[in-house]
Amino acid sequence: MLSDADKRRFETWVRNVSPRAIVYARSLLQDQNQAEDVVQECLYRLLRRSEHYDLENDGMKLLFTSISNLCINQTTRKKYLLSLDGIKSGDDQPVALADRTALPPEVIVQYQETQTRIRDALLQLHPMQRAAVELRALGMSKEEIASTLEISATNAGVLVYRARKALLERLPDLFAKDSNESL
Repeated sequence: MLSDADKRRFETWVRNVSPRAIVYARSLLQDQNQAEDVVQECLYRLLRRSEHYDLENDGMKLLFTSISNLCINQTTRKKYLLSLDGIKSGDDQPVALADRTALPPEVIVQYQETQTRIRDALLQLHPMQRAAVELRALGMSKEEIASTLEISATNAGVLVYRARKALLERLPDLFAKDSNESL
């Protein structure tokens, strides 16, 4: 059982890492609710075995590794079913007065189309490539990505390189030729 001090440390740690963990899980699963469930499950597993881990030093790596594995398992084993219950008509939305500080509709539509194209391009990547490029986008180094995905640093670099290359091929108009490092 955890002492009160350990509980407070774990609570603080969870509050600090949860937002990044949820963003990462959501980027892999494309579903906010599933992402939150995955992160909660992974945090629960870490808490259950917290006496075996040094969460302050290794917790982030362990959490992201656990999230990666669980998300990849879910995306590769998931069976897709189409339900008509989930479809909503546009008339069900509340009507709001126009906000004069809001972006023009054409800018919003262009942004949404770009986001959709990027999401679709990411979804076409192999799950490990997508995980590697998402971790890189979260600011992790090649070594941290390797540790999180439980692969070699060289393999992590290859996954990021191939993911970037595939994204550049699928979205050439979004990236300038010399902006390869910004991905």
